[in-house]
Amino acid sequence: MIVLEPGPEGFSLSADGHRVFTHSARKPCADLGVSRHPEDDRRGPGSGWDRGIRYHPLRLYKVEESTQSSAVIDFEGKLRLSAHLVGNRLRIAFVRPRDRFNRFRFRISAVPGESIFGCGERFGRLDLKGGIVPLWVEDRDWDREPLPFPLNHNRVSRNPRSTSLPLPSFVSSEKYWVHVEGASCARFDFRASRHTVLEFRGTLKEIVVGWGGSAADTVSGLACHAGKPPAIPGWTRKGAILGVGGGSGEVLRKLDAAREAGAPVTAVWVRDWSGSRSTRQGLQAFRNWNADTELYPNLTGFIASLRAEGVRFLGYINPFLATDGSLYPEARERGFCVRTPTGQDYLVGSGAHPAAMVDLTNPRAFRWIKDVIRDSMIEAGMSGWIADSGECLPDDAVLHSGEHPRDLHNLWPVFWARASREAIEEAGAGGEIAVFLRSGWAGSSYLASGFWAGTQVADFSDSAGISSVVPAGLSAGLSGAGFWHFDAGGCAAPAFGNRKPECLKRWFEMAAFSPLFRTHEGARPLTSCQYWTDPGCLRHFARMTGIFAALEPYHAVVARECSDAGLPPLRHLWMHYEEDPDVRFIGHQYLYGRDLLVAPVFRQGQELKVAWLPSDRWVHFWTSRTFRGGSVSLEAPTGYPLVFYREESRFAALFDSIRRTARNP
Repeated sequence: MIVLEPGPEGFSLSADGHRVFTHSARKPCADLGVSRHPEDDRRGPGSGWDRGIRYHPLRLYKVEESTQSSAVIDFEGKLRLSAHLVGNRLRIAFVRPRDRFNRFRFRISAVPGESIFGCGERFGRLDLKGGIVPLWVEDRDWDREPLPFPLNHNRVSRNPRSTSLPLPSFVSSEKYWVHVEGASCARFDFRASRHTVLEFRGTLKEIVVGWGGSAADTVSGLACHAGKPPAIPGWTRKGAILGVGGGSGEVLRKLDAAREAGAPVTAVWVRDWSGSRSTRQGLQAFRNWNADTELYPNLTGFIASLRAEGVRFLGYINPFLATDGSLYPEARERGFCVRTPTGQDYLVGSGAHPAAMVDLTNPRAFRWIKDVIRDSMIEAGMSGWIADSGECLPDDAVLHSGEHPRDLHNLWPVFWARASREAIEEAGAGGEIAVFLRSGWAGSSYLASGFWAGTQVADFSDSAGISSVVPAGLSAGLSGAGFWHFDAGGCAAPAFGNRKPECLKRWFEMAAFSPLFRTHEGARPLTSCQYWTDPGCLRHFARMTGIFAALEPYHAVVARECSDAGLPPLRHLWMHYEEDPDVRFIGHQYLYGRDLLVAPVFRQGQELKVAWLPSDRWVHFWTSRTFRGGSVSLEAPTGYPLVFYREESRFAALFDSIRRTARNP
């Protein structure tokens, strides 16, 4: 029931006993603003967001309608708010006449002492309360400079607030969630204790607020509203997906090395199926989405031969076209590329390898890139691919639709995800193809099998290395992103030297207790440690992939909970132990599903690991010792990551059998 309760100089609106927002002449709930610097409209919500903005508070109001299920309020004739209660969620829509205002702020009620989680994939602080969060799809930049090769952390570092997967959704430890419908660049301000400021550039469709009876119900409610992902294909959990390349012969050599060591392999992921280029960042896929006939002379036959041996083939694609490739001339002649203000094809990249971008607002171009996906990937027999990028729409681009790129920037990865989804559906490929996205926005989650963490550094660094992965996965899951995983091994080269064996082993350990085990050769595969170049790594890899494959029955249940109820595979401890006041602030360990607790090792040379166990009976995965909760410090040498399972789990017998049968490292 919606209740409008009069207050000093205003009112408060509550739904089913939950206060949603308050309004008074002194503290209005809504402001309209004008930016006096139009150039700011070509940027995300960074340092220039507030420059020269003048806000007009909407102090006067008139209640036009108030019932148990709806309310309509007019603010000074400049903003009309309508609230409708549907089940356990309140939908707040806004109608505004055309005017000079290009900024909008709305304040919703907050609870003192609460924690805020979500807003997409966040690689830093997990609890967002007390901070400001920008919502703008962008590459995880390195302070907006090109990625050095090798990376020099003394000179440049990643912007901790940038992300390819910002989602305009969050959950509160007070068991409510908020989801924003719209594509506008936004900024959520969580600094105040009693309200949250949602600030937008441009228009806004709707704000939805929902409530859950428990933490898990709250997260599930948000995910179900935002869009549950499709079921992940069952073959993904039968073994490792090997990130390999170099041509048919090299792929077979690396695959055979894994299989001869006893590692279960379910697929190969071949990034260079279309060819490769050497860049400052390392090897890069040739952006021409046809098979490279020198590296893979008979790709269709090669894929079929692997499939006959029980190994599937995954590829790679992004929305760029290399100007010296065979596809670009056709796209250029047919006007399928994003244009510059002077009418030329907009070329991105630098040096000797520029590329154009397919204009996804052009229906004919959209149809064309779907045909490329179908003809070159699906009909060749691929079982999936990485659909990279989607966050790189230039600020001054000219689009076929005539729309300003600012208004479509956050939606661009949604368009890109839809191209893969529609190509699969039109080809009748069903649910056997897995597509993973790096970038996304609201609406992306139900278009693909899931997301992955993008370019991580293959080291132990906190800002972008292995330790940044857990907060990213937890925050993505708490935002309704659904199925999420990471490159086991990292991708970008470390600051000094190359990927080391110890770091690679720790990545493998974390992947074994996650929903997907997919490796990456790294940006410099010839000089980085690989499982096939280091005997110790090969034995370790075989052991951890064996454990992953043995967990298949558990993987299946966790995946089903994700597709059916929206519960993320990687879960914050708060989701199932909300009464424990300590778990809200733990951001570097996680629950995999309901029953496994994982505290990965993130420090070089560390073999003693401290973990916090919430109130329950926990069994140490490797020794069967039982703990009742609290802080524990145990040995965690390579090969024995700190993992526990709930004693009451219906999979306890499976977990114990894996402990007894796992080969020695």
